Amino acid sequence: MSKEHWMRDLPPELRDMSIINLAIPGSHNSMTYGINGSSQLAPDAEPAIRRWYRFFPCFVRRWSKTQSSSIIEQLSLGVRYFDLRIAQRDEKFYYCHALFAMEIFEPLIELRQFLDSHPEELVVLDMQHFYDLTPNHHQQLHKELIQFFGHRLYSTTEGSLLDCTLNRCLEMQRQVVIIYRRCPIPLPLRFWPSFAWPTPWPNKASVKKLQSFLEDSLLSRQPQQGYVSQCLITPTGRYIAFRVFFSLKRTARRVDKKLYPWITEQTPGPFDPKEKPRVNVFLGDFVELKDGQFCNWVMDLNSKLEPEEEDEAAI
Repeated sequence: MSKEHWMRDLPPELRDMSIINLAIPGSHNSMTYGINGSSQLAPDAEPAIRRWYRFFPCFVRRWSKTQSSSIIEQLSLGVRYFDLRIAQRDEKFYYCHALFAMEIFEPLIELRQFLDSHPEELVVLDMQHFYDLTPNHHQQLHKELIQFFGHRLYSTTEGSLLDCTLNRCLEMQRQVVIIYRRCPIPLPLRFWPSFAWPTPWPNKASVKKLQSFLEDSLLSRQPQQGYVSQCLITPTGRYIAFRVFFSLKRTARRVDKKLYPWITEQTPGPFDPKEKPRVNVFLGDFVELKDGQFCNWVMDLNSKLEPEEEDEAAI
Protein backbone atom coordinates (compact mmCIF):
# COMPACT_ATOMS: atom_id res chain seq x y z
CA MET A 1 0.00 0.00 0.00
CA SER A 2 1.26 3.49 -0.88
CA LYS A 3 1.20 5.64 2.26
CA GLU A 4 0.63 8.70 0.10
CA HIS A 5 -2.51 7.08 -1.36
CA TRP A 6 -3.46 4.74 1.47
CA MET A 7 -7.12 5.77 1.54
CA ARG A 8 -7.46 5.30 -2.21
CA ASP A 9 -5.87 1.85 -1.90
CA LEU A 10 -8.23 0.54 0.79
CA PRO A 11 -10.51 -2.34 -0.29
CA PRO A 12 -13.95 -1.21 -1.58
CA GLU A 13 -15.73 -2.45 1.54
CA LEU A 14 -13.52 -0.22 3.74
CA ARG A 15 -14.02 2.76 1.46
CA ASP A 16 -17.75 2.28 2.11
CA MET A 17 -17.13 2.40 5.86
CA SER A 18 -17.40 5.65 7.82
CA ILE A 19 -14.14 7.47 8.46
CA ILE A 20 -14.94 7.30 12.20
CA ASN A 21 -14.63 3.52 11.93
CA LEU A 22 -11.24 3.50 10.22
CA ALA A 23 -7.83 3.64 11.93
CA ILE A 24 -6.34 7.02 10.99
CA PRO A 25 -2.86 8.38 11.83
CA GLY A 26 -2.80 11.89 13.27
CA SER A 27 -0.09 14.33 14.28
CA HIS A 28 -0.12 16.23 17.57
CA ASN A 29 0.34 20.02 17.27
CA SER A 30 0.82 19.36 13.59
CA MET A 31 2.23 22.72 12.50
CA THR A 32 4.91 23.21 15.15
CA TYR A 33 7.57 22.35 12.58
CA GLY A 34 7.20 26.04 11.67
CA ILE A 35 8.75 27.15 14.98
CA ASN A 36 12.21 28.58 14.30
CA GLY A 37 14.95 30.79 15.73
CA SER A 38 12.86 33.94 15.33
CA SER A 39 9.68 32.55 16.91
CA GLN A 40 8.32 34.65 19.77
CA LEU A 41 6.32 33.64 22.82
CA ALA A 42 2.69 32.82 22.10
CA PRO A 43 -0.28 33.46 24.41
CA ASP A 44 -0.52 29.80 25.43
CA ALA A 45 2.97 29.85 27.00
CA GLU A 46 2.82 29.10 30.72
CA PRO A 47 4.61 31.41 33.22
CA ALA A 48 7.49 28.95 33.69
CA ILE A 49 8.01 28.78 29.93
CA ARG A 50 8.10 32.56 29.77
CA ARG A 51 10.80 32.67 32.46
CA TRP A 52 12.91 30.03 30.72
CA TYR A 53 12.54 31.79 27.39
CA ARG A 54 14.22 34.94 28.73
CA PHE A 55 17.46 33.05 29.35
CA PHE A 56 17.22 29.82 27.31
CA PRO A 57 15.16 30.44 24.12
CA CYS A 58 16.77 27.46 22.35
CA PHE A 59 15.69 25.20 25.20
CA VAL A 60 12.08 26.40 24.94
CA ARG A 61 12.08 25.88 21.16
CA ARG A 62 13.34 22.33 21.63
CA TRP A 63 10.44 21.45 23.91
CA SER A 64 7.79 23.37 21.95
CA LYS A 65 8.23 21.57 18.64
CA THR A 66 6.26 18.32 18.43
CA GLN A 67 6.80 17.77 14.70
CA SER A 68 9.81 18.29 12.45
CA SER A 69 8.29 17.15 9.14
CA SER A 70 6.34 19.50 6.87
CA ILE A 71 2.65 19.08 6.12
CA ILE A 72 3.44 17.49 2.75
CA GLU A 73 5.87 15.08 4.40
CA GLN A 74 3.25 14.22 7.02
CA LEU A 75 0.64 13.64 4.33
CA SER A 76 3.08 11.41 2.43
CA LEU A 77 3.61 9.38 5.61
CA GLY A 78 -0.15 8.79 5.84
CA VAL A 79 -1.22 11.44 8.36
CA ARG A 80 -4.84 12.42 7.71
CA TYR A 81 -5.76 14.03 11.05
CA PHE A 82 -4.17 17.36 12.00
CA ASP A 83 -4.27 18.74 15.54
CA LEU A 84 -4.07 22.56 15.55
CA ARG A 85 -3.59 25.37 18.08
CA ILE A 86 -4.36 28.84 16.78
CA ALA A 87 -3.54 32.26 18.21
CA GLN A 88 -4.28 35.76 17.01
CA ARG A 89 -1.66 38.48 16.72
CA ASP A 90 -2.02 41.84 14.95
CA GLU A 91 -5.31 40.73 13.38
CA LYS A 92 -3.68 37.67 11.80
CA PHE A 93 -3.95 33.99 12.74
CA TYR A 94 -0.97 31.79 13.55
CA TYR A 95 -0.31 28.24 14.71
CA CYS A 96 1.30 28.05 18.12
CA HIS A 97 2.56 25.86 20.92
CA ALA A 98 4.18 28.12 23.53
CA LEU A 99 5.82 29.88 20.57
CA PHE A 100 4.34 31.26 17.37
CA ALA A 101 4.77 29.19 14.22
CA MET A 102 3.58 30.20 10.72
CA GLU A 103 0.41 31.94 9.57
CA ILE A 104 -2.40 29.43 9.33
CA PHE A 105 -2.97 29.43 5.57
CA GLU A 106 0.70 28.99 4.66
CA PRO A 107 0.69 25.17 5.09
CA LEU A 108 -3.00 24.90 4.17
CA ILE A 109 -2.15 26.05 0.65
CA GLU A 110 0.12 23.01 0.37
CA LEU A 111 -2.60 20.82 1.87
CA ARG A 112 -5.13 22.03 -0.69
CA GLN A 113 -2.69 21.33 -3.53
CA PHE A 114 -2.16 17.81 -2.17
CA LEU A 115 -5.91 17.19 -2.05
CA ASP A 116 -6.35 18.47 -5.60
CA SER A 117 -3.81 15.90 -6.82
CA HIS A 118 -5.13 13.16 -4.50
CA PRO A 119 -8.93 13.27 -4.99
CA GLU A 120 -9.52 9.99 -3.13
CA GLU A 121 -7.86 11.14 0.11
CA LEU A 122 -9.64 12.94 2.95
CA VAL A 123 -8.28 14.93 5.90
CA VAL A 124 -9.64 16.05 9.26
CA LEU A 125 -8.55 19.43 10.64
CA ASP A 126 -9.07 19.64 14.39
CA MET A 127 -9.11 23.28 15.49
CA GLN A 128 -8.26 22.22 19.01
CA HIS A 129 -7.39 25.39 20.94
CA PHE A 130 -7.71 29.14 20.38
CA TYR A 131 -5.81 31.94 22.10
CA ASP A 132 -6.54 35.69 22.14
CA LEU A 133 -9.49 35.37 19.75
CA THR A 134 -12.54 37.56 20.28
CA PRO A 135 -15.97 36.58 18.90
CA ASN A 136 -15.24 38.84 15.92
CA HIS A 137 -11.97 37.02 15.30
CA HIS A 138 -13.80 33.68 15.31
CA GLN A 139 -16.32 35.05 12.84
CA GLN A 140 -13.50 36.23 10.60
CA LEU A 141 -11.70 32.88 10.83
CA HIS A 142 -14.91 30.98 10.01
CA LYS A 143 -15.36 33.08 6.88
CA GLU A 144 -11.76 32.68 5.74
CA LEU A 145 -11.75 28.90 6.23
CA ILE A 146 -15.02 28.45 4.34
CA GLN A 147 -13.80 30.61 1.48
CA PHE A 148 -10.46 28.80 1.39
CA PHE A 149 -11.79 25.23 1.25
CA GLY A 150 -15.09 25.94 -0.50
CA HIS A 151 -16.83 22.85 -1.90
CA ARG A 152 -14.26 20.51 -0.32
CA LEU A 153 -15.85 20.80 3.14
CA TYR A 154 -18.03 17.93 4.37
CA SER A 155 -20.86 19.82 6.09
CA THR A 156 -23.11 18.85 8.99
CA THR A 157 -26.05 19.29 6.58
CA GLU A 158 -24.80 16.51 4.31
CA GLY A 159 -25.29 13.68 6.74
CA SER A 160 -23.87 12.40 10.00
CA LEU A 161 -20.27 11.34 10.48
CA LEU A 162 -21.50 7.76 10.09
CA ASP A 163 -22.51 8.74 6.54
CA CYS A 164 -19.06 10.19 5.84
CA THR A 165 -17.42 7.40 3.83
CA LEU A 166 -14.51 7.75 1.44
CA ASN A 167 -16.57 6.63 -1.55
CA ARG A 168 -19.43 9.01 -0.74
CA CYS A 169 -17.03 11.90 -0.24
CA LEU A 170 -15.37 11.13 -3.57
CA GLU A 171 -18.75 11.28 -5.32
CA MET A 172 -19.57 14.57 -3.58
CA GLN A 173 -16.04 15.96 -4.04
CA ARG A 174 -15.66 16.45 -0.30
CA GLN A 175 -12.19 16.06 1.18
CA VAL A 176 -12.04 18.11 4.39
CA VAL A 177 -13.76 17.71 7.76
CA ILE A 178 -13.22 20.64 10.14
CA ILE A 179 -13.78 20.21 13.88
CA TYR A 180 -14.02 23.60 15.58
CA ARG A 181 -13.88 23.33 19.37
CA ARG A 182 -14.95 25.65 22.18
CA CYS A 183 -16.37 28.32 19.91
CA PRO A 184 -18.01 31.28 21.75
CA ILE A 185 -20.36 32.01 18.83
CA PRO A 186 -22.72 29.74 16.85
CA LEU A 187 -20.83 27.39 14.55
CA PRO A 188 -21.40 27.53 10.79
CA LEU A 189 -23.06 24.39 9.43
CA ARG A 190 -19.83 23.64 7.55
CA PHE A 191 -18.01 22.80 10.80
CA TRP A 192 -18.35 19.99 13.36
CA PRO A 193 -18.57 20.63 17.14
CA SER A 194 -16.37 19.13 19.86
CA PHE A 195 -18.82 16.41 20.90
CA ALA A 196 -18.79 14.94 17.38
CA TRP A 197 -15.16 13.87 17.76
CA PRO A 198 -13.89 13.66 21.39
CA THR A 199 -10.14 13.93 21.97
CA PRO A 200 -9.46 13.33 25.68
CA TRP A 201 -6.17 14.83 26.87
CA PRO A 202 -4.13 12.34 28.91
CA ASN A 203 -2.00 14.94 30.72
CA LYS A 204 0.30 12.18 31.96
CA ALA A 205 4.09 12.25 32.33
CA SER A 206 4.61 8.47 32.33
CA VAL A 207 3.86 5.97 29.58
CA LYS A 208 2.35 3.50 32.05
CA LYS A 209 -0.19 6.06 33.26
CA LEU A 210 -0.76 7.15 29.66
CA GLN A 211 -1.69 3.63 28.58
CA SER A 212 -4.11 3.25 31.50
CA PHE A 213 -5.72 6.54 30.54
CA LEU A 214 -6.06 5.50 26.89
CA GLU A 215 -7.69 2.22 27.88
CA ASP A 216 -10.10 3.77 30.38
CA SER A 217 -11.14 6.80 28.34
CA LEU A 218 -11.81 4.73 25.21
CA LEU A 219 -14.63 3.02 27.12
CA SER A 220 -16.61 6.28 27.01
CA ARG A 221 -16.69 6.43 23.21
CA GLN A 222 -20.13 6.37 21.55
CA PRO A 223 -20.76 4.54 18.22
CA GLN A 224 -21.82 7.70 16.37
CA GLN A 225 -18.73 9.69 17.40
CA GLY A 226 -15.25 9.91 16.01
CA TYR A 227 -12.57 9.43 18.65
CA VAL A 228 -8.94 10.41 19.20
CA SER A 229 -6.42 8.42 21.25
CA GLN A 230 -3.62 10.84 22.15
CA CYS A 231 -0.52 8.66 22.26
CA LEU A 232 1.78 11.18 23.90
CA ILE A 233 2.92 12.28 27.31
CA THR A 234 2.77 15.81 28.69
CA PRO A 235 6.11 16.71 30.27
CA THR A 236 5.83 18.56 33.58
CA GLY A 237 8.29 21.24 34.67
CA ARG A 238 9.95 18.67 36.92
CA TYR A 239 10.17 16.16 34.05
CA ILE A 240 11.90 18.71 31.83
CA ALA A 241 14.17 20.02 34.60
CA PHE A 242 15.69 16.55 35.00
CA ARG A 243 16.14 16.25 31.23
CA VAL A 244 17.69 19.61 30.35
CA PHE A 245 19.77 18.16 27.52
CA PHE A 246 16.98 15.95 26.18
CA SER A 247 14.29 16.91 23.70
CA LEU A 248 10.65 16.10 23.08
CA LYS A 249 11.74 13.98 20.12
CA ARG A 250 13.73 11.70 22.39
CA THR A 251 10.68 11.40 24.63
CA ALA A 252 8.51 10.56 21.60
CA ARG A 253 10.86 7.69 20.67
CA ARG A 254 10.42 6.20 24.13
CA VAL A 255 6.63 6.60 24.04
CA ASP A 256 6.41 4.90 20.63
CA LYS A 257 8.55 1.99 21.78
CA LYS A 258 6.53 1.35 24.94
CA LEU A 259 3.09 1.92 23.38
CA TYR A 260 3.72 -0.26 20.32
CA PRO A 261 2.18 -3.43 21.86
CA TRP A 262 -0.96 -1.55 22.93
CA ILE A 263 -1.45 0.21 19.59
CA THR A 264 -1.03 -2.92 17.49
CA GLU A 265 -3.52 -4.94 19.55
CA GLN A 266 -6.32 -2.42 18.95
CA THR A 267 -9.12 -2.89 16.42
CA PRO A 268 -11.02 -0.22 14.48
CA GLY A 269 -14.49 -0.66 12.98
CA PRO A 270 -18.15 -0.13 13.93
CA PHE A 271 -19.50 -1.31 17.27
CA ASP A 272 -22.86 -1.48 19.06
CA PRO A 273 -23.58 0.56 22.22
CA LYS A 274 -23.32 -2.58 24.35
CA GLU A 275 -20.01 -3.66 22.80
CA LYS A 276 -16.52 -2.60 23.80
CA PRO A 277 -15.69 0.59 21.85
CA ARG A 278 -13.13 0.43 19.06
CA VAL A 279 -10.39 2.84 18.05
CA ASN A 280 -10.33 5.52 15.37
CA VAL A 281 -7.64 8.27 15.30
CA PHE A 282 -4.22 7.93 16.92
CA LEU A 283 -2.30 11.12 17.65
CA GLY A 284 1.50 11.09 17.92
CA ASP A 285 4.51 13.37 18.22
CA PHE A 286 7.25 13.37 15.55
CA VAL A 287 5.38 11.06 13.21
CA GLU A 288 8.39 10.79 10.89
CA LEU A 289 10.46 8.76 13.39
CA LYS A 290 11.86 5.55 11.87
CA ASP A 291 10.32 6.23 8.45
CA GLY A 292 6.89 6.89 9.92
CA GLN A 293 6.56 3.67 11.92
CA PHE A 294 3.77 5.18 14.06
CA CYS A 295 1.68 5.85 10.95
CA ASN A 296 2.41 2.35 9.65
CA TRP A 297 1.20 0.73 12.87
CA VAL A 298 -2.05 2.68 12.71
CA MET A 299 -2.77 2.16 9.02
CA ASP A 300 -2.04 -1.56 9.36
CA LEU A 301 -4.89 -1.88 11.88
CA ASN A 302 -7.34 -1.46 9.00
CA SER A 303 -6.31 -4.87 7.67
CA LYS A 304 -8.24 -6.33 10.63
CA LEU A 305 -11.42 -5.07 8.94
CA GLU A 306 -10.80 -6.83 5.65
CA PRO A 307 -12.95 -9.96 5.12
CA GLU A 308 -10.99 -13.17 5.22
CA GLU A 309 -10.57 -14.86 1.87
CA GLU A 310 -12.56 -18.03 1.47
CA ASP A 311 -10.61 -21.21 1.46
CA GLU A 312 -10.82 -22.40 -2.12
CA ALA A 313 -10.32 -25.96 -1.03
CA ALA A 314 -13.46 -25.77 1.07
CA ILE A 315 -15.63 -24.57 -1.81
